[in-house]
Amino acid sequence: MDRRKCTPLFNTCPFRQCFSILIVLVIVLVSIPIESVDGEESNFEEKITLLDVRVLDSTCLNEESCNAWQPSNLIEYFGADWCEPCLEIEEEIDKIDYNDSVIIQHHPSLDDLSFLQYSKLKFDNQYRLLFIPSIVINGQGLLTGSSQGLEVNQAIKDFNRSFNGIDDLELNNGTLYWNASSGYYLNLWMLEETPHEFENYSHQNLATSFLSFDSGNKSADISNWTKDWKGRIVFMLEDPGVANLTSASSQPLGNFDFNEQQNSSDEELNLDEMNPSTLALLVGIFLFLILLPALIMFLGLLKQGKEFPNLEQE
Repeated sequence: MDRRKCTPLFNTCPFRQCFSILIVLVIVLVSIPIESVDGEESNFEEKITLLDVRVLDSTCLNEESCNAWQPSNLIEYFGADWCEPCLEIEEEIDKIDYNDSVIIQHHPSLDDLSFLQYSKLKFDNQYRLLFIPSIVINGQGLLTGSSQGLEVNQAIKDFNRSFNGIDDLELNNGTLYWNASSGYYLNLWMLEETPHEFENYSHQNLATSFLSFDSGNKSADISNWTKDWKGRIVFMLEDPGVANLTSASSQPLGNFDFNEQQNSSDEELNLDEMNPSTLALLVGIFLFLILLPALIMFLGLLKQGKEFPNLEQE
C-alpha cells in the first residue's frame, strides 16, 4: 500500500488545492479597486425651491375677476387621519391666522381615503421626508414628529422669509393670467373642506387636486378645474429639485440632515458613505473569518501528516 506525496501549496491533493484557490480569491477580492462614492452626488441639487406664493379664495368667484393675494407665510402640514398625534397638532395649527398665513394640509399616506398622489410626490421627492406628522414652513424650515409639530406657531415667528417672483395673478371668467419669472413651474393646489375619516370634524384646507404650468406660459384655462370649487387655491412658483430643509425646532437634534434618508439604527453602517479602503478591509476580514474554520482544519491535517511518514512501496 502506498501513500501519494503532495507538493506544497498548489498540488494535486483536492483539499489543499481548493484551499489554495480560496486564499487566492480572498487576496484578489481585497485588492480589487473600489470606486470612491465620495465624488458621487445626488441627481438633485439641494436648494431653495419655493420662490413665491399667491392665494385665491373661492368667494371671489362671485366677482368678474379675482386678484390673488400674497400670504406672510406658507405652512405645509403632512398628516394622516389614522395618525393620533396629528389631532393635537391640528389643534395647534387651527390657532394660525388664516388671513395672514396659508396652510396646505397634505395627506401623503396611501392608507387615507383622502390620499393625494401629488402630496405623496412632494413628501417623497421634493422634501424627502420620513415621518408623519411633519410641517414645512416657507419651503425651508422643518418640524418633524409630534413633539416638534407643537412648536409650529413659535417657529413661524422665528422662520419668516420674503417671497418674490410673481408680479400679478388674476382669474377672469375661468382663465388664469399671470406674470411671473420664467424658467420655473407655477403649481396650483386646490384646498377644500374635507371630513375627517374617523373624527367628527372636517379639515378646512386639505389638498384635493393639483395642476402645474410652465411659468412662462402666462395664461391657462382652468374653468373646468374650478367648476363647483369652494375653498382656496394656492399658487406656488417653484424651482424643480430637492428642497434644502433645516430644523425650525428649538429641540436639539445635532447635525441631522433631513434631506438624507437615515437608517433606523444610529449604529448601522452606511455603506454608501464608507471610505473605499475601509470597505475593502472589512470585506477581507469577513472573508477571512469565513475561511478560518477551513484554515484550522488544514493546519490540523498538516500536523497529522507529519505523524504518519510516507510509505514507499518496496
